[in-house]
Amino acid sequence: MRGSRRSATTASYPQVMGLALLVGLGGVVGCTSATRIVVRSSQDTNAGSTLYMMVRDMAGAKVATERYQDAALRPFAVEPDPSIILTQPVIPGETVTVKVDEANTKGLILYFFFSQPPATQPDIRWRVPLPLPLPEEVLVDLGRNEIARVQIRKR
Repeated sequence: MRGSRRSATTASYPQVMGLALLVGLGGVVGCTSATRIVVRSSQDTNAGSTLYMMVRDMAGAKVATERYQDAALRPFAVEPDPSIILTQPVIPGETVTVKVDEANTKGLILYFFFSQPPATQPDIRWRVPLPLPLPEEVLVDLGRNEIARVQIRKR
């Protein structure tokens, strides 16, 4: 009977669809999630001068006791700091959007380095810790010399 036997490489429609479903789910299940960080500023932020944002892995960071001056030196150190995930300039009046993959992190800390360091004004907010599980989105509004507002949208 010619054609009644299937070759080993021929698959039925249900088999093909099942395989496609598994591959599709593998892409969803196997991927790590990313957090979208949106930073908004006005023309008055940092007296109109560019400032820097640093995103750092929380592993090993002493958030409560870390001084602004010490943190601000990290992105420019001769020896790269492996806990720094990214640095990004923030131009006043422009919106910055970045995505950070949470794979292998213990949480994130967002730092904003203004020209006027908070050593002269200790109550100024210049960092935001984001423990696990990381949110889907973080909206950061910058004021003149500090973080004015943070909104978190959970997954």
